[in-house]
Amino acid sequence: MGPITYSLCHKEYIGLAMWITGFCAFPPLVPPTEISLKDSGVVLAREFNAPVDKSYLLQLRFVFPSTEIRIKDRLVGDRYIGNHCDSDIAYEAIPEQARRGLRMPIPFKVTVRAEPGGAPVLERTFNTLCHVGHAKNDKYRNVGRFDLSRGTYRIEVHNMEPQPAFTDITIEMSLVSGEAK
Repeated sequence: MGPITYSLCHKEYIGLAMWITGFCAFPPLVPPTEISLKDSGVVLAREFNAPVDKSYLLQLRFVFPSTEIRIKDRLVGDRYIGNHCDSDIAYEAIPEQARRGLRMPIPFKVTVRAEPGGAPVLERTFNTLCHVGHAKNDKYRNVGRFDLSRGTYRIEVHNMEPQPAFTDITIEMSLVSGEAK
């Protein structure tokens, strides 16, 4: 998707028609990539192209062996708690009563560099806490959202703390548009 198509997708009537026909589909900048949280260190390093100036979302997908295991999960969590989910708040800073439904906080250091040259445009630590959705055997968490201008970049994501409890769950990370009409 280019800037012109992206702009048209946000127009009142033509945008609706384009969404219905699929012209506004925005493929992931970094497709779902399996990662391991067993150890700390780099879990994702990938070059990508941002086709338009906008905010992008780094997302985690947890794939469970069955729906029953997903429902019984006590690692990812089962709750979205509004203003605590979209910020860089530390788990300990959330009032204890509000923590119900949250589970293992997972801190990631995200570095995005402009290519060529490697000049950093983002270097930030995100603390993912909240379940933001689920499907049959999957649960999702947002890592963080950040603005990028059109161009080529390299992203590096570091797992800041080993998470050995996640060994029986497949985990994928992707960088997506993060919006719907």
